[in-house]
Amino acid sequence: MECDEPRSAASHHWALRQTLSEERWEEARPKLLDSLLASDCVHYGPCDHCSLKQAVIRCKDCFPKPRYCGQCDVSTHQHLVFHNRETLIDGFYKPLPPSTAVQDLSGQNVIYEQVCLLPITRPDKICDCDPQNLAVVAGRSVVLICINGCYDVFLPVMNCRACLASWTPEVVDLLFSGYWPGTVEFQTIYKVDLFTSFEDLKITAPGLSRQAFVKMLQQRSQQFGRSGNICGNVFQKAFLEWTYCRHKREKLCGIDHFSCPACTPDTVAVSADGNRKLYRFSKTKGTEEQPFFDGVFLANDKDVATFVDCVREKTIPVHGKGICGTSTWAAARETSKKTNTKCDEEGLEVAVCRHSILLRGLNMFRGEIFAYPLFLQKELATKTNCKFFCTDIMCRYWPYLQKVAQSFPEMQNLTQMKPFLSVMHAKGHSTKCEVQWGGKNQTGAGTTIGEVEQVNSFLSRVALTTKYMSKAARVDMITLHARGWNERKKRNLHKYLSTRYLKTIQKTKEVNKDIAAIKKCTQRSDEELQQWVTDVRQWAVDTPDDFRTDDPVALQHLIEGLFLGIQQKKRDLYRVTDRNKQRHKIRRRIREDKKKLFNAISQYNDLPTTTESVDSVEDLLAAESPIWPWDSEPDTSLGMKKKVFDKVMQLERLIEEEAILLEEMKQHWTHLTRTCRALKDQANVLADDLATQSYPSGLSGQAYHGLHSAVLQKCEEIKTDMVAVKETYSQIVVNGNGGSVVEDDEDPYENVSTDASTDDEL
Repeated sequence: MECDEPRSAASHHWALRQTLSEERWEEARPKLLDSLLASDCVHYGPCDHCSLKQAVIRCKDCFPKPRYCGQCDVSTHQHLVFHNRETLIDGFYKPLPPSTAVQDLSGQNVIYEQVCLLPITRPDKICDCDPQNLAVVAGRSVVLICINGCYDVFLPVMNCRACLASWTPEVVDLLFSGYWPGTVEFQTIYKVDLFTSFEDLKITAPGLSRQAFVKMLQQRSQQFGRSGNICGNVFQKAFLEWTYCRHKREKLCGIDHFSCPACTPDTVAVSADGNRKLYRFSKTKGTEEQPFFDGVFLANDKDVATFVDCVREKTIPVHGKGICGTSTWAAARETSKKTNTKCDEEGLEVAVCRHSILLRGLNMFRGEIFAYPLFLQKELATKTNCKFFCTDIMCRYWPYLQKVAQSFPEMQNLTQMKPFLSVMHAKGHSTKCEVQWGGKNQTGAGTTIGEVEQVNSFLSRVALTTKYMSKAARVDMITLHARGWNERKKRNLHKYLSTRYLKTIQKTKEVNKDIAAIKKCTQRSDEELQQWVTDVRQWAVDTPDDFRTDDPVALQHLIEGLFLGIQQKKRDLYRVTDRNKQRHKIRRRIREDKKKLFNAISQYNDLPTTTESVDSVEDLLAAESPIWPWDSEPDTSLGMKKKVFDKVMQLERLIEEEAILLEEMKQHWTHLTRTCRALKDQANVLADDLATQSYPSGLSGQAYHGLHSAVLQKCEEIKTDMVAVKETYSQIVVNGNGGSVVEDDEDPYENVSTDASTDDEL
């Protein structure tokens, strides 16, 4: 007997696994098509529930017994309004709305209309009469909207036949049942999970518009045999009202979404940058309603305008854009006029921490000016104990800050922060500027990047819809997106910190090997390499900003700086960039630098004090490390010193980063512990108030019970997070001595009072 050849097992190679998967799908495709067509075949038979009558309806939510006769369908689905049903009487599966049913009249199946009541919590009694006297009838009609579209239903009304007492659902009854009113009179009602689904989609796909989501809901209604239009404005208003109430509840629980657990209380760095894509058209003025989240994440526009005007009154502004190296920086200016009359807000200025968690933001109305990051720096200085402040134009911003601090003594504390030029943007500055201000060369900064690009890439997609919104709606939606972004970052913060720590240790070993190879190749000691580092720093300090054609020393520094800049840009041409547009910009800057280098060499060679001429630009660039005529050490060029400088700085930053990450992991764990302990204390206070029926917050008894439950829920969520964080951080060994960044402490959830008063006490 011959055996079939065994099927290949799963391979470790991705390409082979994909090939096997494609072959199996191709093999199964005819069977899948045949099964798909067979699934449309109507299967007649008896009712799955009574087995007495012929089935006329199939319910797609009642498996494994989906077939119903008309009578069993009515008795079952009068309470299951949201089930999707189909009729079998026409020879195919036809979607059936919940407001219709099938009745057998003289052997003929007839579709008729029926009353659908809104599934909602009802009281056990509304009076002291016998409960048998209660009758439930249909009240006024409402439109219920959920993730499957809209439903035409009626509010249930309870009447007592004896005393004629009546009960009609109110807002509190809707919220108890998981609904949210679309209007104050709740002619339209939404299921709360629809709002959570919409928010999740907006965070995952920021470019999703409200109109597209509403059209999707309408399409799903038609797919299941229902009809009806959904008003996008009513949906957005109800959604924002729900998010605002949720925000107030979280505030009562002490939850702050715009702070970083790993940066509390000591923050290593805060980065600020503008995003011009988050503009808003001025034609979308709308009404003058106030935003729900004014000042929560985005600062109040009047406060920002007052601050900018106050700074301008006491300081003399310098007009024009800032220039550094061969780049002109549009953000490096003190004054700017409104650039587009069609726009109201021209963008957004945001501040983030090292972990890309959004801390604060403001609307820009006149382009990027220094006063905007100054406002954010002043706001965060009182909130965070920040060591470094990072921008992409720090070489121009820091002198401005010092000038403003002279006129405003209350801002002197801002100058105590250390300046930090963001690492990526530093490549567009001059070599002198990069050495002096670059983040890779700042002692104590670790491997901080100082960029906001990751957040801006997310917020730029939000701009696809917010530019058409009203002023208030734009502020609210941006705040909700920022909240969702921060929640996602915080959930994965422990994984990010631990992974980065392990990568830092590995990278430190690699850089140590590189430096050892450099010492072996150059036959230099550690002291001599450190002297080279000092020489590069001194070269950057001695290089003046304004070059005079008759100053040989200035021309020497200019030639060296231009040469190093061209070499760096050539190395980054294909190593850093992956698009032709980016490479085109670098090539243009290389051409500009070559022209400047040619002019500087010509001027230097023409000086009467020049004893030995500098080679041509082509000859210099052909040599990897040219020897300059003025070098005191003929065998060591500035280019070689710069390479050593970069490696030494990289090693120092990696060593600092290891200590910084350990401290941030400890702060993260401490923050979670203190938050859980604070929630525990708050829960105990609330339990005591409930026991004495004292409600100091002005809330009702039921609301106070709900607040107590919300605090317990948040405490449980923090405890769950702590389990995952502790498991991750416990694997981090400190200094090889078996220590851990997580300190064992008493259970912060211990002795939390979960007692609550009974309904009779309310």
